[in-house]
Amino acid sequence: MPGVAQQGSRARQLLAQPSLRELALEEIRLAITTGQLDEGRTYSAAGLAKELGMSLSPVREAMMSLVSEGTVEAIPNRGFRLRPISAEDLEEIIRIRLILSLPAVAELCARARAADNASDQFAAQLGTLDELAAAGLAAIEAENYEEFFRLDREFHRSLLEYGLGRRAAEISIRLRDQSRYVGLERRPTFPADRQTAQDLLDIVGLLRAGRTADAQQAVTRNLYCYKRILNTPDAAARDRAR
Repeated sequence: MPGVAQQGSRARQLLAQPSLRELALEEIRLAITTGQLDEGRTYSAAGLAKELGMSLSPVREAMMSLVSEGTVEAIPNRGFRLRPISAEDLEEIIRIRLILSLPAVAELCARARAADNASDQFAAQLGTLDELAAAGLAAIEAENYEEFFRLDREFHRSLLEYGLGRRAAEISIRLRDQSRYVGLERRPTFPADRQTAQDLLDIVGLLRAGRTADAQQAVTRNLYCYKRILNTPDAAARDRAR
């Protein structure tokens, strides 16, 4: 397997160069997902800009985008606050994402089994997913968790876009950005996430083989990574097996 630096460099080439607003949005989404921003606090755009080392304008624009998405709420004359996400909310989010992801996986597996599965476009799509997945695993092994979250997000966005189209990908990713790794700050070694990263490689292999049921099962397991930290029965069984 290529080195971490090489994998990370190639993966970054797969991601479009962001504007300042998009860069701020990416950093804030990452902080939300990983629990670095507290649901109980109110944050000012100026304070966030200082923490990110960015100018105020793109950070404020990013926060307003998150308001429109329903991830945060604006508090007049005070700043912004995260909308609380409960275990029930996470379950609902994952179920909706599965409604989109499972047909996308079925479509890609059908293409793999079709006579024209060697088309350049399809091969390139699988190649992109493979590179993102490999880079994600390399990032986890290097304990570069922020890079992993970025790559994981792009993997699932691409999977949906290739299987169902851009609109489905946007809906799914918007929901993903509302999710939280609850309790992540208490799990600094990320015991679950090497498997989460390996899931991505497994998904690509199953897509390439056209194994619809197995690929759908792998995607389901992977999307439930957010609930894994909430000690669901499935999570407890996995933890006991480790």
